[in-house]
Amino acid sequence: MKLSNFDLKSPVLALLMCLFASLAAFSADSAAVADKAAVNEAYEYRIERREKRWMRLMPNLYTLQFAGGIGMVSVGQGWDYGSSDQWETHLLLGYLPKRYGWHHYWTLTLKEIYVPWRFRLGGNWRVKPFFVSLSVNSILHGDFWVSEPDRYPNGYYGFSSKIRFHLGIGQRFSFYIPEHDRYLGRKLSVYYEISTCDLYVRQKVLSGSIPLRDIITLGVGIIYTI
Repeated sequence: MKLSNFDLKSPVLALLMCLFASLAAFSADSAAVADKAAVNEAYEYRIERREKRWMRLMPNLYTLQFAGGIGMVSVGQGWDYGSSDQWETHLLLGYLPKRYGWHHYWTLTLKEIYVPWRFRLGGNWRVKPFFVSLSVNSILHGDFWVSEPDRYPNGYYGFSSKIRFHLGIGQRFSFYIPEHDRYLGRKLSVYYEISTCDLYVRQKVLSGSIPLRDIITLGVGIIYTI
């Protein structure tokens, strides 16, 4: 008994149709996988960018300062940034103890620092031979005011007793902790800063007899960088 051409071609056509259907399904699955991978990659990229933004908000500088016109002792935290970490922002809480029958005071200082240069001294030591700082300081007590109280004639003082602007310069020496000895931080720095404030400058301008040393303050401190 002979098979007709139709009978011979039918299985072949069926096989070809199954093959094409499998290829189409495989292509669709591959496209779906590629689309899913692209979506996952975009999602992971957004999450990574968000995490980096949050990381930038976390402080990495911790400061302890003695004197300097913002309190006998001040502690705070800060951030460094810029292409070579040449900019720093510090937020400090200071304490001024009771003296001569006056009340003790707390102060709050926002300080911006610019470091134009840094050099290696040798080994793990680095030096920042010069930095400049601009600070805004406020005494957190009701005895001080931003605007003159009504009990004073208008323009009697002409300045705020609560807010002070400080301008300073200084130097910093840093020791980079070897990687195998690091626990929480990567370097420890000591610094000194010579500064003055707007009120002292005003007094010097109004009374030239005031010695320069009377309008200059010296502060020393330690910065721990994580």
